[in-house]
Amino acid sequence: MSGATANKTLLRKAKLERPRSLRDQIHERLRSAIISGELEPGSPIIEADLATTLGASRTPVREALRRLESEGLVEPRGMRGSVVRELRADEIVCIYEIRELLEGLAAQRASRTLRERDYKELEALVRDMQIALDDPTAFERVDTAFHDYLVEHADGPRLRRMLTDLREEIVTWRLLSLSNVERRKATIKEHQAILEAMRSRVSDDIMAATALHLRHARDSVLLRLEERGADAVPA
Repeated sequence: MSGATANKTLLRKAKLERPRSLRDQIHERLRSAIISGELEPGSPIIEADLATTLGASRTPVREALRRLESEGLVEPRGMRGSVVRELRADEIVCIYEIRELLEGLAAQRASRTLRERDYKELEALVRDMQIALDDPTAFERVDTAFHDYLVEHADGPRLRRMLTDLREEIVTWRLLSLSNVERRKATIKEHQAILEAMRSRVSDDIMAATALHLRHARDSVLLRLEERGADAVPA
């Protein structure tokens, strides 16, 4: 799909709404198109064409693209505009290896401070995952809330910043992993195992449960990548 054609197809589907900012609306529209695969890796996104199609000034378009760049979804190409970022399988593996270590550390640290009321909150989130099983987008939101809860209680501002930055970079991969209902079912069981390990406060068990969860998530992403028959997925 060419940049001009993609821009027009994507953005003529719905009018921009107020009072939400134009920047936020443009960002959400582009982000959804990238995540869904409507805008494939390597697709050009031309700032001027987008602004013309939307009937908006170039400023909110530029701001939306910068936000997508910070999330790792697109990359600038100078005067040629931006393109949907391409990533190789080895990059996916590397990102998940880093996340495995950081998420394991966060769960380990959180287990030192969580009280019974906190575990009840986390168990409620796992139940919410079951409720949202047939809605991948809602499921991802609850999954994120679960991990955010652990990070918030990990008592490590630096760790929190590192994981927040990392998650923003891999948001599409996580959604790709959760696009499969069997993966969502497995995710629920893996979260239950993480909670069980955290209740025990045995560090090795916590690290092992978290590592298993993230390795399965990584393998799911790589499988989706293989099914697409390409060597790159959106960042």
